Amino acid sequence: MQPADFFAAFRRGPAGGAYFLRGPDRFLQEECRKAVVNSIPDEARQWCLAEIEFEPQRLRHDLEAAQQMPMLGGHNFLLFSDPEDFKHAGDEDAEALRAYLEHPSPFSTVVFTASEPDRRRKFIQLLEKKAELVEMRALNCRQAALWASDFLHAASVEIDAELAAEIAAKFEVSNDSRAEAKASGVNLLWMRTELEKLLTANPGKKRLEAADLELIVAFREEREIGKLLRAIGERKCGPALEFLREILASKVAETLIVWCIGDLFRQTLRGGGAQYGGGRGGWSRPANPYSTWEIVPLVQRNYPREEVQQALRAVRRTDLGIKSSWKDSRILLEFLVWQVVVGKESATIPTIGEDLPAPSTEG
Repeated sequence: MQPADFFAAFRRGPAGGAYFLRGPDRFLQEECRKAVVNSIPDEARQWCLAEIEFEPQRLRHDLEAAQQMPMLGGHNFLLFSDPEDFKHAGDEDAEALRAYLEHPSPFSTVVFTASEPDRRRKFIQLLEKKAELVEMRALNCRQAALWASDFLHAASVEIDAELAAEIAAKFEVSNDSRAEAKASGVNLLWMRTELEKLLTANPGKKRLEAADLELIVAFREEREIGKLLRAIGERKCGPALEFLREILASKVAETLIVWCIGDLFRQTLRGGGAQYGGGRGGWSRPANPYSTWEIVPLVQRNYPREEVQQALRAVRRTDLGIKSSWKDSRILLEFLVWQVVVGKESATIPTIGEDLPAPSTEG
């Protein structure tokens, strides 16, 4: 089974009894988790959903909950995860798993997730043989187009199937570094990021049209915002302000700039591109020193964690200020860049006409 089949199973219902999500693509893992959560009515999630971090010798006890009829009727969902891929599961845990999978509860669905498990272990072999195996492989273009349509629909934006497929095709990439390698799937994280940028730059948009495709491609290849982000990552206030002024002069939406700065620090808190892209099982991307994935390591080296969190608070204040019809968004954006780069915390935004502190021209 592929992730697209998993999404479909939970969309149409009823779900199966047991699944094993196997593979290093953390973004697809999270999308599968969302598919489970979204299949449960809001009012029932508190009673019917349990997200459990595996502990050795506790699995038998945890699986007892699956045998119980849910309090509100319906169906139980138990999501098991382990950052160490169940490598500490012993014989007792394997026996508990075997007993359950041979006689699964009709009231429940259990989902186990592992990134790169040791397939020689009995526990993993049981999951592969007796649960529905879901390989965390990239979606093909058709599947990714359906995913994009669902993503946009959740944001109250509609799109034709043909246009969704055309957009998905722009984000096909390869796991093979050879130049002649064919595309092996669609990078959903990359595509979602660009769709979010498009929606941010066009608030209130209800339908994507063919003309918007050029704008998405322009975002994907655009380096001007990336130059600003890199200067921020390098803590070079003077160049960052110069890049910001050039971007503003080109009429890029202020909300898009704020979103991109916020996304840089959000990805830093999440561990950067390595979580969804780099490393083993990761996606190959065209070399681009101005991409967020390449800049995150700079932020990790140059900003303590508390300053990353501080920057996100400043981004939120700026976003609220711009959306509340601030008379001069440029002041807010310049103040944001200065705050972030020099590491100054402020609970307020500058007033109209207030001079910003003189930026450093070093670097």
